[in-house]
Amino acid sequence: MQKRGADAYYSRSLKGFRMGGKAPYGFHTEPIKIDGINTKKLVANPEEAEQVKLMFEMYAEPGTSYGDIVRHFAEHGIKYFSRPALASILCNPIYVKADLDIYKFFKSQGTVIVNDAADFTGMNGCYFYRGRGMKGDTKHNLQGHTLVMAPSEGLVSSELWLKCRKKILANASYQAGRKAVNTWLAGKIKCGRCQKALKAEGSYGRWYFRCSKRSDNKSCEGAGTLRIPDTEAVIYAAMVKKLKPFQTIKGRKNAMKSNPKLTALQVELAQVQHEIETLIDTLTGANPVLLSYVNSKIEELDGRKQELVKKIAELSVDIISPEQVKEISGYLDTWEDVDFDDKRRVVDLMISAIYATSESINIIWKI
Repeated sequence: MQKRGADAYYSRSLKGFRMGGKAPYGFHTEPIKIDGINTKKLVANPEEAEQVKLMFEMYAEPGTSYGDIVRHFAEHGIKYFSRPALASILCNPIYVKADLDIYKFFKSQGTVIVNDAADFTGMNGCYFYRGRGMKGDTKHNLQGHTLVMAPSEGLVSSELWLKCRKKILANASYQAGRKAVNTWLAGKIKCGRCQKALKAEGSYGRWYFRCSKRSDNKSCEGAGTLRIPDTEAVIYAAMVKKLKPFQTIKGRKNAMKSNPKLTALQVELAQVQHEIETLIDTLTGANPVLLSYVNSKIEELDGRKQELVKKIAELSVDIISPEQVKEISGYLDTWEDVDFDDKRRVVDLMISAIYATSESINIIWKI
């Protein structure tokens, strides 16, 4: 009976039925009939919905952390939110106006999507269910879980929702939301030898980048001598040079094209997934020797798949628009007068990561 109950619950969830529980913040429930069955749908609560939109807008800024948003709401006498509660809201696709970009994002993460791509019209939100038998953190691992189109309308654009969701995924490897004070390259610059974060440290009034791994256990030889002002000057010059082609009409047109690195990764991911599915099909009736070989190969391919999913999450950013080119150009032209948080925002728009040593600096661009 317990198994039949679980199967019935799972079957209803795949049809977009509201499966009970308290409505997510920003919504209340109203009766609806789907396929002749009485259920409920989520309807926006105007006041709460505006607060949810503000959460997304605030967190989309590179320098904003969960704590910043929690303090803002507390200071303005709005409902208290804990950091975990806030994270749950920002991760929940019920709030997004799900379009094809949302479909592609979850597909790239290995999520099981019940609806066809044509159903993602930019109007409705989505229900996200833990996959059957799946365990672990759904905040940073979306593979194997289930996405279903909901009958309720979303609250925020796919562009804004994806900015927040990718920032949360990135936080799995480093705390991008942590407040930086000593350099606008914080969170982006890493040791060119071990790929661990470079941190700012002061010595006799001078500030340097130090390898965090070397500081922790001496297991890396370090990045060498990297003075922060000198490194920032090099990165600034590189940003000016990188943006220059985009400031022409031809460059702005090219800016709207797909990121070739991202496309290549997505193609490879599709190939790996196809190989895994082909191997799974061979398991039926296989003898023990073949089973052992196939399982080993699937495990190897799944490891590569996880690497690709992570890289896609890091590179899966919105292609720079003509409006953003204009905005960034304005900041770069007046860089000395630009405030610290806006400098970090410009770096976040242009750069995925920087791998530096005293001998070389390698910038991974988003554009």
